[in-house]
Amino acid sequence: MPQLSSSTRPRLTTLVTVGVSATVLLTVLSLLILVDHFALGYAQREAEQRLQQLSWQVRGTLNGVVRKAGSDVQLLTELPRVREGRTPAEVRQVLESLQKTFPDYAWIGLTTPDGKVFAATQGVQEGVDASERDWFKHGRDKLYAGDFHPIPPLGKKLPYSADPWRFVDAAGPVQDADGKFRGVLSVHMSWGWVRRMAQTILAPADQQYSADIFVVRADGTVILGPRGMEEQKIDTESLRLANSGASGALKESWTDGVSYLTGYARSGTPGDPATLSWAILVRQPEALALSGARALEHQILLLGAVLGAVMALGGALFARRLTRPLNALSRAIEERLAAAPADGAVLPDVRQHDSYHEVQVLSRALNEMLRNEQGHLDALRGLNEKLESTVGERTREIARKALQLERALSQEQTTQQLLQERAAELRAILDNAHDAFIALDPGGVVREWNLQAEQLLGWRRTEVIGQPLAAMMLPPLLRRAYERDMRQLAERGDGAAAMSRRVELTLHNRAGQELPVEVSLAYVPRSSGHLFIAFLHDISERKSLFASMEAMALNDTLTGLPNRRALMQALPEALQRANRLRQSCAVLFLDLDRFKQVNDRYGHEEGDELLRQFAERVRGAVRKTDTVGRLAGDEFVVILEMLHSDADAQEAADKLLPALQRPFILKTATVSLSASIGVAIHHPDDPQDTEMLLGRADRAMYRQKQQGMQLRARR
Repeated sequence: MPQLSSSTRPRLTTLVTVGVSATVLLTVLSLLILVDHFALGYAQREAEQRLQQLSWQVRGTLNGVVRKAGSDVQLLTELPRVREGRTPAEVRQVLESLQKTFPDYAWIGLTTPDGKVFAATQGVQEGVDASERDWFKHGRDKLYAGDFHPIPPLGKKLPYSADPWRFVDAAGPVQDADGKFRGVLSVHMSWGWVRRMAQTILAPADQQYSADIFVVRADGTVILGPRGMEEQKIDTESLRLANSGASGALKESWTDGVSYLTGYARSGTPGDPATLSWAILVRQPEALALSGARALEHQILLLGAVLGAVMALGGALFARRLTRPLNALSRAIEERLAAAPADGAVLPDVRQHDSYHEVQVLSRALNEMLRNEQGHLDALRGLNEKLESTVGERTREIARKALQLERALSQEQTTQQLLQERAAELRAILDNAHDAFIALDPGGVVREWNLQAEQLLGWRRTEVIGQPLAAMMLPPLLRRAYERDMRQLAERGDGAAAMSRRVELTLHNRAGQELPVEVSLAYVPRSSGHLFIAFLHDISERKSLFASMEAMALNDTLTGLPNRRALMQALPEALQRANRLRQSCAVLFLDLDRFKQVNDRYGHEEGDELLRQFAERVRGAVRKTDTVGRLAGDEFVVILEMLHSDADAQEAADKLLPALQRPFILKTATVSLSASIGVAIHHPDDPQDTEMLLGRADRAMYRQKQQGMQLRARR
């Protein structure tokens, strides 16, 4: 018989090794694409939101200080000793009293109607003509706030400072008792309050996030920023957006060539001359913001390379062991055929191989085929030439059947091998999947359950196979809805309604604990019906993260009370309830008197402790149904609901005062302070304007504070 030619096709070992390596490579690439698409995007959004919140925090601080200076100017213009003062010394005494209370006011002065300084703190610039100053021109008619600027003449007369003197002006008109224009009162606020703000906000932001915070004038000049950039001009997209009144965050490149994530906002109120419009920019290098996601990419790439090498080696060893019997069988056949005589009188036997079933069947079939062939040859030789044509036809028929048998056996072996490999691959994929996998028949009975499902829900695979899913882990309400949906799908015989659905559910694990999961459903048709498959992803950490982020965004970190944002959400809801129940509600605006003196004398830590004790006393003096929140600094707000009359609001305010006047015991001292409380009442038919209601309460508080200052001044 002829010798078989050697094959040039690749060996099975090589094909299996290449297939395993390609599968691992595709899996790693898919993971890298998912990380790049989702993790980097999520990290960028988180960083942009954090920078935007920092810009809002700086904006709130700047607005609060400028608003405080305007309020102090307005308060001074209404004091009788300022309006009716006849001598510079009399007016100067009042101005210097305010300057001692607020040392950031570097200079306070009152002019005559023609612009000459009539009286000023420490007598600085008295008699100087200030009619050409912006604060005099704009402060003649209304309250005015002047932008950041230097005043060289005044700076030379003030105490020595390492940094050049810079000021922010606040000015307003003064009228006597008859309503006649008396002059303009101006306050020059030094830039030291911004330096302190930098110590409390900028330094922690730089230490925690490596973030730089900029305060920029409308002309692009940096008035507060990193060392070396102050007094410099910048021009960025975020600055243009902030100057237009927008707030948000974006990615941009600065003049140093570095790509940053920048949060932006604008301070002040457009059209209000008593506020200052500055752009607040908070930037963080993009590489630092996304460093966590990049590190995850590198770890996945490294893990994929190691896993690919291990699986390629394992695949090669497995393929070599799998094909070893086939190789031995093929070599034996080739050797026997090569050693057979040329006339083919006696066919060689094939050595029996019992490695595994398929090889055993193949070797037996080949031996049987060779024995049959030998019988046919013997019969043909007996019949001689008379049966030559019949022998030739039979030989061709046998050869054709042998070829068909060989092909059938080869195809069967290949099919069984592929089925086994696919089944093993599918089981390995399901057991190593990150999500729990459950397969259900049309009646809701569990047919498949992977290892992740065992870890997530607590039941082992052997315990749940053949059991109804709803009775094990669904709450009663969800169980009825689930059974109804399964009945509808079984009646229609159509899985289109369940195709590619993704829902969030709360399941019960084996211990009876609630477990929030995200479920992805799919419909799989089969020859004998259909299956529903579900992937369950544990979203407990995501739910907890969202809840903690929401709590951080709505609570004041110092006192634990609702912050300004939470108050601005709670107040409209309280007004709506008041209108719906036809009952009044009220807003109490509280401000600690002389808090700044305590803060300056004993330090910020003692000031913070004082604010915490103040918050606890306010919270303990009102009803559980009332809302207590910290607006900013030492300003607090109480929302009173379900009031039967206007007197109830004043009664609540009167109950607060004794509790707040008790001494506060701090670590280094015991201090006694008073508080000013402004009351504003909302009736059911009043407009639902929260800003107007807070403004009324604020003005009422300042009137009370002014009355207290007048009483102390008379004493």
